[in-house]
Amino acid sequence: MSNFDSLLEEIRNEYQVAKRQANLAEMAPGLAPAENIGGLIREQRKKQGLTLAELCDLSEVSYTTLIKLEKGNPSARLDILNRVLNALGLKLWVG
Repeated sequence: MSNFDSLLEEIRNEYQVAKRQANLAEMAPGLAPAENIGGLIREQRKKQGLTLAELCDLSEVSYTTLIKLEKGNPSARLDILNRVLNALGLKLWVG
């Protein structure tokens, strides 16, 4: 590989990093840290006028589990969390 090819590859790599950072910056206002997931679930559920029982039916997650999630239980399985978020029209994003 010539010096030119090497330099071009480095520029491409830096461009990809900058592009990912720009995409993250655009998405940032809609993102929430994992520690806040319970509050976000509660907020969205209430905003949509859903009771815990209704969200249980929509997500197929037990009432007890939903209460734990809303209170910030850190040991929720990702598949359960994802079902609840999908029922609320939200996405789970890890990155």
